[in-house]
Amino acid sequence: MLILVAFTADRVTKQWALRELNDGSTIELGLGVRLELIFNPGVAFGLGADLGPPLAAGLIVVASALTAWVLWRAARGAPMGGTGLLALAAGGAAGNIWDRISRAAEGPLTGEVVDFLAIDGFAIFNVADIFTTCGVAGWALLQVFRKDDAPTKDRRSA
Repeated sequence: MLILVAFTADRVTKQWALRELNDGSTIELGLGVRLELIFNPGVAFGLGADLGPPLAAGLIVVASALTAWVLWRAARGAPMGGTGLLALAAGGAAGNIWDRISRAAEGPLTGEVVDFLAIDGFAIFNVADIFTTCGVAGWALLQVFRKDDAPTKDRRSA
């Protein structure tokens, strides 16, 4: 369910950006934040822009594996916190992959990702990027700070 929520939020906001910002206009929100439409052939910060279809294919494999793992974890009753965060990340990844597939004008997997959230001195990104980054970072933090349920036995006292 969370995969669909993230995917849908990304699609709706990108459709809005394509409709409202396609004429090259920007909307200043203040504090160095603006809405500005760009088309990104790479990944975060435009990295890998020159890799084209191999980059897109690799991202599809990674996102598919993540989605399968999330569904497997959910089916096995894994803790909802971590599974939910991974589901948000998978939904975000699916949103960007959708762009790469549906916007491919120059052959398979050549589509560019719609980005429109700009922060001065940082980057231009989209809602899918937020879900992917926050989902993975949140899951990683849960792993670092989790407490094992099973008590550990001190070998010196045995």
